[in-house]
Amino acid sequence: MQLERQSRPEKLGLLLGLVVALIQTPEYEAGVMLQIEPPSPTFMTVTDALVGAGGYWQNTDFYNTQFKVLRSKGLGEKVVARLKLTDREPFKSSPDPAILFMGHVGVVPIPESRLVTVTVTHHDPQEAALLKDATQRMREIAGALHGGRLPGPGDAVTIRHVVHVGIGGSLLGPRLLCEAFPPRADGPRIHFLSSVDALDRARLLERIDPRETAVILVSKSFTTSEVLLHAERIRDWQLATMDREAANQRLFAVTAAAGKAEDFGVPPDHVLEMGEWTGGRFSVWSPVGVTGAVAMGPDGFDELLAGGASMDRHFREAPLSENLPVVLAMLAVWHHNVCGYDVHGLIPYDSRLAGLPAWLQQVEMESNGKSVDIDGRPVASATAPVVMGDTGTDAQHALFQAFHQGTTVVPLDFIGVIQPDHADGEAQRQLLSHMLAQATALAVGRTAEQTRALMRNQGAPEAELESLLPHRMMPGDRPSIVMLLDRLTPANLGRLLVLYEHMVFVESVVWRINAFDQWGVELGKILASGIQPALSEEGAEVPEDIPGLDGLVAHIREKL
Repeated sequence: MQLERQSRPEKLGLLLGLVVALIQTPEYEAGVMLQIEPPSPTFMTVTDALVGAGGYWQNTDFYNTQFKVLRSKGLGEKVVARLKLTDREPFKSSPDPAILFMGHVGVVPIPESRLVTVTVTHHDPQEAALLKDATQRMREIAGALHGGRLPGPGDAVTIRHVVHVGIGGSLLGPRLLCEAFPPRADGPRIHFLSSVDALDRARLLERIDPRETAVILVSKSFTTSEVLLHAERIRDWQLATMDREAANQRLFAVTAAAGKAEDFGVPPDHVLEMGEWTGGRFSVWSPVGVTGAVAMGPDGFDELLAGGASMDRHFREAPLSENLPVVLAMLAVWHHNVCGYDVHGLIPYDSRLAGLPAWLQQVEMESNGKSVDIDGRPVASATAPVVMGDTGTDAQHALFQAFHQGTTVVPLDFIGVIQPDHADGEAQRQLLSHMLAQATALAVGRTAEQTRALMRNQGAPEAELESLLPHRMMPGDRPSIVMLLDRLTPANLGRLLVLYEHMVFVESVVWRINAFDQWGVELGKILASGIQPALSEEGAEVPEDIPGLDGLVAHIREKL
């Protein structure tokens, strides 16, 4: 598949989320995994969620009825009406839009569970042509920049730098791809701007030539304040050395608001449209990933998509006991909700995966950091753990003291790559030995007897043994997972990212929360838009009556 991976499961209300994929990404299969709730919901245990328990699961008639409802024309009519599908083809010209819609719907209950997979497929020729055009345009842009040139009329221009401007999900995924698979030696250098800290931008722009630089602006709404501020300053920087037409030829945009990007000056054939339904933290599979395609080349990006799609299929088809995202999610739920471990660590033992902890941090915490369930009621259990991590062996010298002997138990995921893309086998064996040693030490610890014997072998005076003993013992019994990749390839990275995406989704099913909204992020943006005028305008009122805020604003305004 191209651009969007097949079968991204999303836990949305009935079929409404799927319809968005139906009308926006034709020739694709979109899927959700729904959990059918019994008439009297209670707190759901891991066992309940997957295989059922006692009388709670015995009412098979209820579940069979719900499965039939999911296949019914009546539900189709509600979906068609809710989303006004009759306003567009092919539903507009159909004598029975509900029947047409349900003809694209597949409902497959997962045996011995409360879960049901619902898929929607569509093959409208007109929409398919649009998707094909967007896919081809992405390949042309990525292929040209990968080769150090501009696409189209500007192909004589040498491009030595590509600046990706985005924030959050519009940056973390592409940056991870570029770190894992950097451009070839004769390709352009890729840089990222996110924070509106002007110092970051100034330090970058003073080192590169605007005539040799392509700029990719990523904002779904093309109203993201951080992105637009950078875009305006970069355009001023460009116009100091070239005319507006030449500057615009070096601009590219990934957005769902193509008109706004074009109004800014981005040429229409340099705009890659993304769907409104595409969540930022899952957007690396969409045109947002174009910068990754610039680094690894369009063919490499296709391999990434293929790897992701293979994990999608595994998640959809594998038995629950062998289903890797389900197993990871159940371990995470066990650690968080049963054991009370509130932090999850991710330690990749490969510098190319340095961006993986930050990427998972957003996917997990933005998706599942919720305190109300899908019905708007307070959740019955703790939700998203705090995600942290760093690369080994650096992490060993910064974090692992607390992991081994601290009072907070942190379950860890170790990720190793067996075959490196270098010839120093001794260094690789040392790196992997450290990873395995850390996992072993966390598991088994070191007893008083072992510690005492070690100290005696090291020649420690007998008088010091007992006083030092408590400080050198390790409790052990601290959980970790070791995952090994044969090699770090685009396909394997795709599988790894999708493994974690589906893990997060399964957690949301157990916790009965919506993993696909992020209203907590919106509040800060709204407040910032109100506070900014107060920082720059004398006499402007602080919008919120919060103790201390007016004083802070006044102090900053005085000094700024």
